[in-house]
Amino acid sequence: MTIIQSITLVIAVLGASLGIINTWHALDRTRVKLRVVPKSAHPFGYGAPDVDFCIEVTNLSTFAVYLDEAGLLYSGTSKKGMIVNPIFPNDVNGSWPKKLESRESTTIYMKLEGSETGHNIESVYVNTQCGIKKIIKNKMMQAILEEK
Repeated sequence: MTIIQSITLVIAVLGASLGIINTWHALDRTRVKLRVVPKSAHPFGYGAPDVDFCIEVTNLSTFAVYLDEAGLLYSGTSKKGMIVNPIFPNDVNGSWPKKLESRESTTIYMKLEGSETGHNIESVYVNTQCGIKKIIKNKMMQAILEEK
């Protein structure tokens, strides 16, 4: 193999690698990315006095996303506890859907209650209008549940 063929081969491999990276990056930009963090809430001042739990949702996508519902999932059953009347900060009406622009976040407040059927709370979830469902079950969630 001559020096020209070697240089050509290196440039071809570099071009193919950059093409693969560019394709992966383009596909990643079109994906819905949400960060969902369950938190314990302790209201004070003029807030709703009965809230004790909240779900913080951050849109990490490069485009706006509409949240369609959020709530709790219970262990041992397919039933879910949907937050019907969400309490959003700075939103008097508090209704679904909730629009989140790119890099915007919101917090959904609620009263943490157990299942009517006696099942334990297992995780939190958030659904978007485009059908993406994000489920969070982590140690922080378990610590909040043990606290309540």
